[in-house]
Amino acid sequence: MLERARSIAKKELGSCYRKNGIVAGLHHFTDYWARDGYFAALGALVSGNSQVVKNMLKLFYKHQRSDGLIPYRIMRGPVTIGKYLGKPTFFKKLKATYRLRGFGGEVLDGTSLTILFTSILGQKGWSGAKIYVKQIRSALDFLTSKEKHGLLVDSPMTEWHDSIWKWGNSLYSNIIYWYAHQQLEKWLTPLNPQLAKSLGIKKKLIARSLRQRLWNGRYFADWYDYKRQDFFNPFCNCLAIVWGLTTKSEAASILAECKTCQIGFGLSTSVPQYPLWRVDLFQGLIGMANYHRSILWWQPILAYIGALKKIGYQKEANKISLEIAKKIVNDKAIYECYNKEGKFINKLMYRAEQPFAWAAGMAVWALGKNNKKT
Repeated sequence: MLERARSIAKKELGSCYRKNGIVAGLHHFTDYWARDGYFAALGALVSGNSQVVKNMLKLFYKHQRSDGLIPYRIMRGPVTIGKYLGKPTFFKKLKATYRLRGFGGEVLDGTSLTILFTSILGQKGWSGAKIYVKQIRSALDFLTSKEKHGLLVDSPMTEWHDSIWKWGNSLYSNIIYWYAHQQLEKWLTPLNPQLAKSLGIKKKLIARSLRQRLWNGRYFADWYDYKRQDFFNPFCNCLAIVWGLTTKSEAASILAECKTCQIGFGLSTSVPQYPLWRVDLFQGLIGMANYHRSILWWQPILAYIGALKKIGYQKEANKISLEIAKKIVNDKAIYECYNKEGKFINKLMYRAEQPFAWAAGMAVWALGKNNKKT
């Protein structure tokens, strides 16, 4: 069952491979989104498809701004109503986007994720990674300028939950920021020991700030704006385990929290649900106010499987993996998002993307033998 599910996931992921990397989907998410493509790259790398990831890195570095910011999205076509109805059109030339919807706040994860996956491939022996060290330095300088309280500061709706009004020091952006420094340090230690040493110091400072600012005694809070917002974000907390930030006691506490928010075949996006007043007006107008509230996503449950494997809870990980595999095999596809009954979202103005590269890639990764390493 697991291999059948992984085979479906690999096929779904592979259908999103393009000349310049991994597109988020084929219907309305047809662009090169950094967060979608790079998390999908977890599956590409464990499948031995490193070239598509290298192509994506080259694309995003090509569009790096002079101040160091790397785009979070490289558009293949315009945003139109037709696009959301599954009928996209395409530009003759790709267009990089650095701000939310082109005019909002600057989005930071395209920069940190590009650094992260350059480091991962550099450790895997990609000699081409070395040519980007100067650009990485520029990117790090830019990110450092966006810090407050030792952590990156997100503008409203610029992290993954981009339909929810939250801002400040977010767990999502800063767990990636920490891990990018960790992987950079590992990659550069034999190449540039002095730079690697400074990265190691910075990594420890980020970890300390994450605990001071976001750890609430049970888990890492979702974000801190004018106060710590104690929403539980299973996806990001599980990434903290998978990537090695947490202590044994922290990991156990987070996993205990995950058990309380299981719903349908997955985990809740957040506990408690984000209040309606935080939902972006546009999201409400298309009838998708629950997009990042009560809708089920693959990311939390797949990261949860990875976290269980990371700390040796193999039996529980196998049990959940089998349940997930049955879902994938029965559906013969991996959709973007679902209702609580496990049906993919299919409304007048919004149909869940399928294939959905982010989920497919993470399914390939999570349903493998282990996740001791990404």
